[in-house]
Amino acid sequence: MSLEELRGHVHWLTSVAIRTDLRPSEAVIELRSESARATLRLMGIVHARADLGDPDGGLVDEVLVRELPQYGPWPPEARHLLHHHNNRCALQWLTITGPSEEVEILAEEFGER
Repeated sequence: MSLEELRGHVHWLTSVAIRTDLRPSEAVIELRSESARATLRLMGIVHARADLGDPDGGLVDEVLVRELPQYGPWPPEARHLLHHHNNRCALQWLTITGPSEEVEILAEEFGER
């Protein structure tokens, strides 16, 4: 299931698991709607922040995955992350927002399962 298949549906954030003991480190995020599920996986975690308000799964307003280029300017809304830039590769910036949920992960690789 992909993020594209969740588009246009009400969906919930059901879990966020961040594993820094793995090499490379990884984050696995699960989202679901009434009829679909999506699992997102980010590897090579550079930065992670999660403010989760509902332990049973919070409503999600928006899920965005943006590539922050290795060279060239980053968008103004990502400037707070510049000090995490590794100068080795483009970085993937995942943001999830909802009424009581906010997740931000910066990683070297992004994938869906």
